[in-house]
Amino acid sequence: MKCILRVWNYSPITKNKFEITLGWLTQWACSRTYGLGTKLPWDEKYLIESLSDSTIYMAFYAVCHLLQGGSIDGSVNGPANIKPEQLTRPVWDYIFLKKDYPQDCGVPEETLKKMRTEFEFWYPVDIRVSGKDLITNHLTFFLYNHIAIWEDRKYAPKSIRANGHILLNGEKMSKSTGNFMTLTEAVDTFSADGMRFALADAGDSLDDANFATKTATAALLRLYTQLKWVEEILATKDTLRSGAPSTFFDRVFESQINKAINTTEHHYDRTNFRDALCTGFYDLQAARDVYRASVGADGMNGDLIMRFIEVQALIMTPIIPHFS
Repeated sequence: MKCILRVWNYSPITKNKFEITLGWLTQWACSRTYGLGTKLPWDEKYLIESLSDSTIYMAFYAVCHLLQGGSIDGSVNGPANIKPEQLTRPVWDYIFLKKDYPQDCGVPEETLKKMRTEFEFWYPVDIRVSGKDLITNHLTFFLYNHIAIWEDRKYAPKSIRANGHILLNGEKMSKSTGNFMTLTEAVDTFSADGMRFALADAGDSLDDANFATKTATAALLRLYTQLKWVEEILATKDTLRSGAPSTFFDRVFESQINKAINTTEHHYDRTNFRDALCTGFYDLQAARDVYRASVGADGMNGDLIMRFIEVQALIMTPIIPHFS
């Protein structure tokens, strides 16, 4: 429970689901009699429950580039020149748990020390993103095992972001019904940024997100219109007023730009991309439109307009990087 309180969950609903799971998890069997996995040491006819036996593999990611050398089957030694059979428990204990160097391991201590350094640099996990259905099993074991193996709480994951599943035009995706779209098809149809725009707009909570093709189509039109407008501004900016914001409408627009920066950053920090899209794109576009209508085309401050263009391009980069 202390770990749950320390790990940032991005949503009180997620935190509540973890707490409920902790309430009944003692009833979960620790082993099974079929499938892949590690045999139970004291009775090898049983296998350790796979969900509890496979949730710290991200620790391996921190050192695998030194072990595998581009080959995932162990057929080629990586830069560390370590054979698979040399990766004994004492070797891993040295790397992950700061235990003493195993003198008989056949691997130079400097090599293992480099692997330990890699692990300590990359750990703990900053954010783990997964589906809401895994809160009651895999993600909870993920927390349990990190605390059980690394008693030092600094190696516990910093945050867990759970999300819902994705719908297509309000319905569950299904090949049998034809309501289905691959990533490649989405990019070919809407472009990478059109797809990313619609995905950001699809939703952020544990509720299922809805990818709407009409949103992706509308996004393309909006982005095209914005691009053409920017090109017109660049061609005529010398005819606009220059200097610091001086009128009432200048100062209001400048304030709205500053507000958009702060609120959008807040939403990004919490991985709420729909909210970031709202404040960083829709609200900022609306503020520009009101400013333009209020002062007239000849009354716009060119320096302020250029700042608007730059700010919007920058704060929208995580969602529509190619356009930005």
